Amino acid sequence: MTTVDTSRADPAPPGRRARKLQQSKEHLLHCAWALFEELGYEAVTMEAIAHAADVARGTLYKHFPAKEALIQQRFQDDLQLLRADARAVAPGLPGIAARFLHVFEIEAAYAESMRAYVAPYLYYRLGRQQLSQNSPERDDFECLIVDLIRQGQREGEVGADASAERMAEYLVFLRLAVLTRWLATPAAPLAPHYAEMIQLFLYGAATRAAPAVPPPISKGIQ
Repeated sequence: MTTVDTSRADPAPPGRRARKLQQSKEHLLHCAWALFEELGYEAVTMEAIAHAADVARGTLYKHFPAKEALIQQRFQDDLQLLRADARAVAPGLPGIAARFLHVFEIEAAYAESMRAYVAPYLYYRLGRQQLSQNSPERDDFECLIVDLIRQGQREGEVGADASAERMAEYLVFLRLAVLTRWLATPAAPLAPHYAEMIQLFLYGAATRAAPAVPPPISKGIQ
């Protein structure tokens, strides 16, 4: 007769484990953000966050390997919600310029409200080379831009010489350049910088069409 060992409780199902991990991350993020707002980002240490959250430092580092990772998580969570709203509204606006402006005005308002944290957020992502990888934040933003470009292509407003994915990738890096420039100009609003970027992205800087590239010269033909 087979004996079933009931001395140990069954492990929690995956759904419960995932929920507990998510709750732990949210608790750590809440405690960290309260300290950031009270003391200033630079003054807060990982040890202080662990103490405020009443967890071991190893638990904190397990979820967030650096203080900047807490900012990245907050930005990712907030922007996913904001972009969901943008995704619901932007496609119904007349023309791709208006759609881009709507998306980037939301981005600008959020960045301005979180200006103290934008620099460490960007430097952390750049330092970890996450811009060249498929990070959740980039995927979320880039997918939205790809969809808007494809809509413009279907409507005949955007050319199909390049793929929507390639054009969206260019815009992602233009956005990074604009953010970096904005950080160097204290008190300047961000939305006008984005508007200028959109103008250049959609219509370019040339006042006339670029000349056709001549065909290559075949060597050996006299």
